[in-house]
Amino acid sequence: MSPRIRILLVDDRSIARTGIRSVLDEDGAIEVVGEVSDRASAVAKAGELRPHLLLAGALPDLTDAVELVDELSACCGEGGPGVLLMAHEGGVGARRALRAGVHGVLLHQVTPEQLLSAIHVVAAGYRIFFDEEGPRAGAGGRFPEAAEHPDVPAAETSGFESLTPREREVFRLLAQGLSNTEISAVLVLSENTVKSHVQRLLEKLNLRNRVHAVIHAYRTGLMALPCPEPVRRRTCSSAPVALQ
Repeated sequence: MSPRIRILLVDDRSIARTGIRSVLDEDGAIEVVGEVSDRASAVAKAGELRPHLLLAGALPDLTDAVELVDELSACCGEGGPGVLLMAHEGGVGARRALRAGVHGVLLHQVTPEQLLSAIHVVAAGYRIFFDEEGPRAGAGGRFPEAAEHPDVPAAETSGFESLTPREREVFRLLAQGLSNTEISAVLVLSENTVKSHVQRLLEKLNLRNRVHAVIHAYRTGLMALPCPEPVRRRTCSSAPVALQ
């Protein structure tokens, strides 16, 4: 079994941390190792708890995120945690944060499914950026140290056209972070049928697992494709950063 993604929550609002933690606790591949309310505590706890990723919300401004990256680097070196920032708005400040070393920027309007998907994408060695225009991979789609990632197919095209209509529906929902059980409920299929569809589409797209399916969706722009009409109302948010 792969090690779980260790997350340190950083937010000065206790109720926000509680809500985010309830979302993360639903994903068996994620472990919340601690919660702190400010930047100084985040740096101290990062050195103690050695998380893979800091999920930071409600920082005073994006300059704080840049300083957080610098302090983590000084504290933990190159093996320090990544930073996934939840911001109130995108724009120039968010792009500056990405250039300074933040591994991902999400707007606060993201859905739970989008948050979980983004964590898996970042943990797999990619940068991710959700702004008012929607989600996409940043900085060429990869961290420099992941440029030769042996598990990520280097496909130039999405291969989406090779899937059946039903497999396309399943893929879109899978890429949004839904489990087989959730997909079966949305599409009114048995869970075994969903598992079969998932296995076939992974084989067709030359993807090794669900995480790589999410990465593939962001790399190739498939997350910008419309949801299948029968499931749109139940899975696609109308928020500005929704996966339309």
